[in-house]
Amino acid sequence: MPPPFYGDIMPNQFLPGVIQTPSTLLITAITQSFPMIVTFTVPSTGANTYLPGQLVRFQIPRNWGMQEINERSLEILAVDSTTMAIKIDSTNFDAFVNGSATKYGPASLSPAGSRNLQYNNTTEEVPFQSLNNMGN
Repeated sequence: MPPPFYGDIMPNQFLPGVIQTPSTLLITAITQSFPMIVTFTVPSTGANTYLPGQLVRFQIPRNWGMQEINERSLEILAVDSTTMAIKIDSTNFDAFVNGSATKYGPASLSPAGSRNLQYNNTTEEVPFQSLNNMGN
């Protein structure tokens, strides 16, 4: 059955919300340096779409170490396909230890906050979208 019409106007079709773009990345290593260098894996569903200037929020389970950045939102200075430089001096932080063999889940980073909701006239990209413009 076709959707109902209201005069000459067809009602908007429901589209499921996008929770976040780009996707969450799994962290495999973090350096104790300035800037802090994060190595990550990209999900098999796509490529890394993070951009310099974007904020990311870290989720670091306790057994992975480096709790100084857990639950913090930090700025990306530079990024490539598997690493990103983060604007923080982690020289004196606890070491990051890959805890993937434990039951506590992965270390990850994801887009943080609506500051990232911007259109770049040069690249014609919107690097981040959030459900209800609230971030994660």
